[in-house]
Amino acid sequence: MNNSVIIPTILLLLAASLLLLARNVWRVIFGVEKRFGIEAFYAVLCFVASSFIVIDLMRESQAFGSSGLEIFSNLAVLILFTATTIFSFRAFILHGPAKKLRRSIHSWLLVLLALSMSGWFYRRVQNLNSCIGILGIEGVLPGVVEREERAWAMTDEGAIIPLYHLATDDIQFEQYAASANQRFQNHPHLMIHRENADKMANCHGWVFTDGRYLLKGADVERILCDNCYVVVSDPKPSDIVIYRDHLGTILHTALVQAILADGTVITESKWGVDQRFLHLPVDQPYSTLFEYYRTSRLNRHLISIRTSAAREDFLDD
Repeated sequence: MNNSVIIPTILLLLAASLLLLARNVWRVIFGVEKRFGIEAFYAVLCFVASSFIVIDLMRESQAFGSSGLEIFSNLAVLILFTATTIFSFRAFILHGPAKKLRRSIHSWLLVLLALSMSGWFYRRVQNLNSCIGILGIEGVLPGVVEREERAWAMTDEGAIIPLYHLATDDIQFEQYAASANQRFQNHPHLMIHRENADKMANCHGWVFTDGRYLLKGADVERILCDNCYVVVSDPKPSDIVIYRDHLGTILHTALVQAILADGTVITESKWGVDQRFLHLPVDQPYSTLFEYYRTSRLNRHLISIRTSAAREDFLDD
């Protein structure tokens, strides 16, 4: 499934959640008459939207293997799904004058529920259209980011790090790669081209998985914590550069490749699933807020990657 299917679906659900919000606000301002057919329609709409959210949350919360956290997360979303379903059908049958409905906690919970749904779908559309800050990718993706089902990574402390890949066909990706000049038109002479675009890895994946997978910026935070990284003010070759927004969210990862005689730092990074460049730390489209990190690990930045095939071979032996 690609963006041409997913984005319209979520836009449709965003419109539905806004319709729910408008209906619920109308209820508490003007009241509603007893019209079971109309209210049943809105209840079903609420049910469909909440079901989509819960299913998506379950997919996001899954960790490889049957860990206690996975079981707890799935149980929690199952409870949320059941409660939302029961609540939406019971609350929508309430009717009467506005004064009566304003005194009902169910009416206000419906408003809050619809508002939360609208916010969630709006954020989901943003994440699909612009993955900067999520995967260090700027612009509309030529495909859909999917989680690896047979591979995962682990930090030195044993935390599971999910891996991802970009599901797209070669023709679609070649068209995307060919339009790089449009995406980087504000940086025409500030970088030195090193490698062409490839869909295997993003900036984080190039540094931490040797260019084999995509990583999310939120998971880079766990890697920094578990793999003994410290912030340094005197960068050296092989240190990394972490770029953040004003809220501290990790947007981009780069590698320090050289320090010139005058102290100028030369970094290298992969710009999403686009090309790889040598550039000054400030010459990139992600952020002006960055810090240098260093680790004393023997493997430097590479994280441990496990596969289900390796586990099966081990069990066979």
